[in-house]
Amino acid sequence: MKNLFLASIILMSTNVFASKIVTIKTLTNPTLDSANKNLVGLTLVTHAGMKKVIELKGKGTTPQEIRENAVAQALHTVCGFFDEGVSIGLNTKDEKGTLNAITDLLDNSDLRKEDADYKTLALAVSNINKQVGVELYSGSAGGNNTSGTVLGFYDVKNNEIAVFASTNCGSDD
Repeated sequence: MKNLFLASIILMSTNVFASKIVTIKTLTNPTLDSANKNLVGLTLVTHAGMKKVIELKGKGTTPQEIRENAVAQALHTVCGFFDEGVSIGLNTKDEKGTLNAITDLLDNSDLRKEDADYKTLALAVSNINKQVGVELYSGSAGGNNTSGTVLGFYDVKNNEIAVFASTNCGSDD
């Protein structure tokens, strides 16, 4: 009985992240690929990745919830110490949503609006959020000696995800 209980726990935890994703080197949409390169170049972004969704499935009652879960799954691949959870939400497709995503990623950063990196971040996130068929997610993540702020997007047309994290990813620093 004990083994059956443990097996059901494992099944539940793996079913949450059930989408089949693979790492890719470029994004199909050139605007998103350019924004991705700009975000990866920021010192604020310590971990990043791009994924192609081969099969979208898992926890969620709507397609959008399943895509959100796939973005969280991709965030787990860039920092394995996000084992206590990734808490993200879908941002609105307007300036408020863009600013929310920027604020989430910056959280404890000392980056100011006057800084060149802030301007690069703001332009990249704005360009992402203006794309039709692209969902912008942001929030936080944590785990063993780890905390982080995260941002990711899902390109619905191309089934591609890009994720970015500002995190110590397991370091005691």
